[in-house]
Amino acid sequence: MNKAGKFPLFALRVGIAWLFLYAGLSKIFNPEWTAKGYLLAATGPFADLFHLLAGNQIIDILNMWGLTLIGVALALGILLRFASFWGIVLMVLYYLSIYPPKNALIVDDHIIFILVFLTLSGAGSGRFLGFDGYLEEFFAKKGLSQIRFLLG
Repeated sequence: MNKAGKFPLFALRVGIAWLFLYAGLSKIFNPEWTAKGYLLAATGPFADLFHLLAGNQIIDILNMWGLTLIGVALALGILLRFASFWGIVLMVLYYLSIYPPKNALIVDDHIIFILVFLTLSGAGSGRFLGFDGYLEEFFAKKGLSQIRFLLG
């Protein structure tokens, strides 16, 4: 892919990074924030599972720091496939907590985020204006090229 084709992916990566970083930091810096209300409002076939998780501080910490670290990884283009994997996991959990979506027919914003993560990791967008390209070279020189599956 030429540089002109990489810029839209870079812009998408940075835009999604901002959304996740802001979502995570706004939770971290709000001492009153908890996922309890969201989890108790879960509907659908998996509601009981999400209700069980409500009020668990570990879930709150995983959520706020997961969002933040995914945002940082996307912004820096570092460990992009690894971050995308966890972004997909998070979006699947968010999707299942409200399944079926009230304001959409099967495909809602969580599914779009999943598609974005698949696109970014599949296109190797962390290698363009990101650290993954440098890490790939570094690990290849050290004979650790198998770590490439985490980079994107």
